[in-house]
Amino acid sequence: MGVMAEPLDIQPDTLRRWIGRRRTGADSPQATRGRPSTVSAAARWAIRKCYVDNYGEWGPETLAAWVKREELGSWCAATIAGIIADLVEPEETKAPEPIRYELTAANVMWSEDGTGFKERGRKKELLVAQDEHARYKVNYKLVDGPATEDEVVAYLTEAFDRHGAPLVLKHDGAKIFHSGKVEKLLESHGVVSLTSPRYYPGYNGKMERSMRDLKQHIRAQRRYGVRANLQAHIHTAMKDLNDKRPRPVLKGSTAREVFHRDRIALPDRWAFIEEVRQAENHFVAQAASREQEQTARRRAVEAVLLNHELLEISAPVTTDLSVGNLT
Repeated sequence: MGVMAEPLDIQPDTLRRWIGRRRTGADSPQATRGRPSTVSAAARWAIRKCYVDNYGEWGPETLAAWVKREELGSWCAATIAGIIADLVEPEETKAPEPIRYELTAANVMWSEDGTGFKERGRKKELLVAQDEHARYKVNYKLVDGPATEDEVVAYLTEAFDRHGAPLVLKHDGAKIFHSGKVEKLLESHGVVSLTSPRYYPGYNGKMERSMRDLKQHIRAQRRYGVRANLQAHIHTAMKDLNDKRPRPVLKGSTAREVFHRDRIALPDRWAFIEEVRQAENHFVAQAASREQEQTARRRAVEAVLLNHELLEISAPVTTDLSVGNLT
């Protein structure tokens, strides 16, 4: 080795130190990263045993405090984390898959929502009802915000008269949908009321996207110098979203084309309501927690729509598909 080192201009002492470090493993990445470890083998064993004896529930900070109490030494939590790293079970960090489904026909389910605007310093609310299958806006109404119960009833009634009532109306569960007049309207037309989950806007994702597209279109009109009032801007945007814009998700068709093309004969709505009621009672009876009880209506609607082949799953939904007695 010395014979080889001399032509390379490597000093013998330098070569000896290098050989010594290689033999002891001091040149390994673990040894050269940061400070060398000062935890003895006995202390390492004690720390690992303590972690296992406490079922893996003591984290590095707790173990750091423990070693001081036991007078084993004083090490930071990061050092101890490295000692027990291979013993720590990986946490379930994968987020739950989003609820995604597609209705197979038009007028099966509508979604309803409102979004706020300001015009000349005054608050306005735009009410929008949209078909979930076609993304077609079946009606909209700009009112002085926030909307009143009578205004919601009036614009929904207009949509029902124009297109026929859907089987299901999905909404965000606002107080107005639990008012006497709105509930009476839905009951008289045989429409099942479906509340989206709290704190999960993705469940009403198609409507959320439509509201975003609508506002973007209005901002674009103003950016291009179109001078008009808010109502006119909304009308132009709605015309684009419903009648003009080819939608990739609809294979290049417009929302209006799909809404009128994919209309089918729907199940008897009163029998549908009874099926949903029975399924909801079943899920309530099987509920093992308050959360499961609170989601019984939503799971019931999904289950019945699946049974009628009016719903297609593209990712897990909240329905318990193991239930086979809902048909």
